[in-house]
Amino acid sequence: MKIFKEIFLNITDKYRTLITWTLVFVFFFFSMLRTGFLFSLIHALIITGAMAGVSFVETKILVRNLLQKRKRVMFYLVNIVFISAISAFFLLFQFKVVDVMRAVLPVVPPVENTDMMYKFLHRLLMFTTVASFSAITYLQKCEQETKRVSNELKIENMNIELRYLKSQINPHFLFNALNNIYSLVYTQDEKAPDSVLKLSEMLRYVMVDCQADKISIDKEMKFIDNYIDFQMMKHESQRNISFEKNISNLGMLIPPMIFQPLVENSFKYSRIENDPDGFVRFYISQDEKTIEFVAENSVKVTNIPMMSNNKKPGSGIGQENVKKRLKLYYKDDYSFTVKNENNIYTAIVKIKI
Repeated sequence: MKIFKEIFLNITDKYRTLITWTLVFVFFFFSMLRTGFLFSLIHALIITGAMAGVSFVETKILVRNLLQKRKRVMFYLVNIVFISAISAFFLLFQFKVVDVMRAVLPVVPPVENTDMMYKFLHRLLMFTTVASFSAITYLQKCEQETKRVSNELKIENMNIELRYLKSQINPHFLFNALNNIYSLVYTQDEKAPDSVLKLSEMLRYVMVDCQADKISIDKEMKFIDNYIDFQMMKHESQRNISFEKNISNLGMLIPPMIFQPLVENSFKYSRIENDPDGFVRFYISQDEKTIEFVAENSVKVTNIPMMSNNKKPGSGIGQENVKKRLKLYYKDDYSFTVKNENNIYTAIVKIKI
């Protein structure tokens, strides 16, 4: 039963309507077949045509022009008059058709003139049911279409915002990377050529791989490794920089550069080049339900971006970018927390998988 329902729902509206009215016709045709093939055929055509006409007027005229324009009282009044009139007209029409057919086909059964009120109420109930069902179906279809358009707009707006947020990362990353190279070149450091090669690898990732909506976590980790190597070129205390990984599914897809702003912030505010006790540590792990990324760095109170200038924790541009992208990609299936304890700043991202 469920399979037939899915097949029916996947049929286009035009063919679904055609199938529905064909089934109605077949039902009335076989219900009167005992009276003869020709009479049953004409009877089924008349009833089906009348019901289809009521459905058309109800949905295309009354619902559109009255109910959907908030004219509910007028809608119900017009419906009462319309259904009553069409029921009475249809009853009289049936009498005339049967009289004509009896003159041509004597086998056609006569129509009893008794219980006219019962016959009228029967037609009234039939057309009221058709009108109600048609109106409800039409309104449900309109609601589904409205939701579909609304969802498409939301997705489009989300894609626009994501593209904007990603575009924020690229210039910011490039600007900081070029600053690092400039400092190496300025001091005539022998690591300068290697830093240019390392930057080219990272730019290939940023400009090419990051154009995709999602990339493998393996590529993201390799990018972070390259970024750390790039940073190490200007930091002698390499022992104070680490990146621990515990990922079993390297092909898992995540948004590109989702952790990079946190990595960049850790280097920016750790001041490890000026503090021999400074450190930068990163951890990424995975279990059955979540991915967790932790960025941790030593920091002095005056170096914490969200604590200076009366800013609240997590108000930096990079962190705001990460939070917005996480919200757009994962809705409520993530958490982002920051803390500053004992001059150690920690940012933690958890994503449900």
